[in-house]
Amino acid sequence: MHTIPIKKYRAKKALKWLKKNLFSRKWVIKKLIKKWQRKDLNAWPEPDQRQINEINRYEYSFLSQNGEDGILRYIFSKIGYESRYFVEFGFGAHQCNSLKLMLHENFHGLLMDGSEEQCDIFNRACEGISQKGVKAINTFINLENLEELIISNEVPSEIDFLCIDVDGNDYWFWEKLTCIRPRVVCIEYNSGIGPNQARSISYKSDFERFTAHPSGFFAGASLRALESLGVKKGYRLVACDSTGTNTFFLREDIGNEVIKTLSCEEAFYPHLNWLSRGISEAKQYEIMQSLPYIDV
Repeated sequence: MHTIPIKKYRAKKALKWLKKNLFSRKWVIKKLIKKWQRKDLNAWPEPDQRQINEINRYEYSFLSQNGEDGILRYIFSKIGYESRYFVEFGFGAHQCNSLKLMLHENFHGLLMDGSEEQCDIFNRACEGISQKGVKAINTFINLENLEELIISNEVPSEIDFLCIDVDGNDYWFWEKLTCIRPRVVCIEYNSGIGPNQARSISYKSDFERFTAHPSGFFAGASLRALESLGVKKGYRLVACDSTGTNTFFLREDIGNEVIKTLSCEEAFYPHLNWLSRGISEAKQYEIMQSLPYIDV
């Protein structure tokens, strides 16, 4: 019998409730716009020479959560921009991987999320700064509506960036997507499974991470699963952020001379948040083996 640690989210939920009830949405949008209008770094931060992989030496967060802004800045500094269009599903208006591209690199794009609040404040903040060519759609994505949502919103087939972060069906959504050909893909992976096993949750149209298991450990797919899927789709693994949260792929016809392909073992990082809670890599792996993941 495995004891799976369950993080206490009561304080976080209480704070969220207080914010929602004490602060008007108009006030939240005003604060969001102020955050969006901050200046980004002009020069690179000092490279972190402790990192073995060159990309990870340039990580930093400006409007992302785990150093993704720096990784994307590095990648695009090597391969350049073309369409300047992104698609991201599973996002937050205050912090997501496409925000810097939108606000500082003149990207247009489509965002999708199941939170009405996040989509509304994002769209109203865009109106507030006269940001054109970007919209957020409040929807619950499944395999039946995913491509129709993208096609009906006139997303070009060739885009620069795709980001998938839905805490669940990430593997199945990327597998399904054929209507767009992103040059760069960022997708969340479950580092607790380790770098060697190709495993994912089974597809379930209404999957919700904490309903599936209150620990939040049962979600997403392993790095090996995503790396193998990427190869089938014509993508190569080039990085994971050093918190063990997101992984990055380049289309196989792009940047081979300037950004090297990594193996899962080379790119992998353990989950920093779980380690900080005292859950070792060995314990994480033991927990994952007790949950109903499937081989893919």
